[in-house]
Amino acid sequence: MTLTVSMEDMELFPKDSHLSTNPNSAPVDIHCFAQMHASLERLWWSRLVISVRGYVINYVQNDDETLFHTDDAFICIHRFLAEEKSDKVIAKQSCGRLIVFDYSVKNALIIKALSPFRRFISDLNTVVTYPIVSETLLALCSSQKLKNPFVSNDVGPAFTRIFGQPNIATYRVANGQKYAYIVFMGVLCILQKRWMAERKEGKSIRFETDPEWQPDDRVVLFQEFYKGNRTWVLLDFDRYILAQWRPRGSEVIFGARFLEKKMRAGMELCSWCGMIEQMQNQFSRYVNNKAVCSSQCLEMLLQDSDRSTNLQS
Repeated sequence: MTLTVSMEDMELFPKDSHLSTNPNSAPVDIHCFAQMHASLERLWWSRLVISVRGYVINYVQNDDETLFHTDDAFICIHRFLAEEKSDKVIAKQSCGRLIVFDYSVKNALIIKALSPFRRFISDLNTVVTYPIVSETLLALCSSQKLKNPFVSNDVGPAFTRIFGQPNIATYRVANGQKYAYIVFMGVLCILQKRWMAERKEGKSIRFETDPEWQPDDRVVLFQEFYKGNRTWVLLDFDRYILAQWRPRGSEVIFGARFLEKKMRAGMELCSWCGMIEQMQNQFSRYVNNKAVCSSQCLEMLLQDSDRSTNLQS
């Protein structure tokens, strides 16, 4: 079965004036999620993360700290669900630490039964269904005395695996990342219900197969892309996605048809990362007239060229 998703689906991406942080009314079914993860292509999951991230960013982009933590959370989600080697025991946590799954005797049987990506979703499920989780994380940042889920025997392990050990720095990270996790899990919960009901809508398109796929204005990955801004700044998540799919990251993000149209109009791709120009001759041309979008990409391109030359000599 292929699960179809429309960018105009108001149930998934409602045009609300404020981002909803209400926890899920029902938990995600881990067994059903495992079936979805096994059946749906890596590209489908990647584009789902891209879309939900873009939707959330539109609500938090004016707060630099929240924007930073939100992007880190979506990078973490993508690492577990959409990297080529996503089913791994150790994955880099969003705040730069290594998250290692709890293999204590108490949790040995549970962990053994769950692969890392399912454990990750199970932990997120615990976090986002925790009562008034948004208010709780905000209160912890202010050092208010309340029931702390991080030290709870029941849910504490899940909170610490997702966010880290309980301290004020961790609480600030968790409060900044909560929007990403709550919204993503809410979307996943809706899609899971459709999956179980084998619901298909005629207006929907398939993330992984339709060449016409592209994010609309509300969920576009590069916030400045359609504004003709020659000096836009790529955020950490943007660079991460380009690196994950290099050299076809622009096609993954914008869709094959959109990319073909731009290239027919004279735009070129960065020869290293694959980013598409917004206007003709935006990128500098270097060796063999190759387009390069940044000094970092030029350096990587030259290093790659040197390696190839050394191998041939």
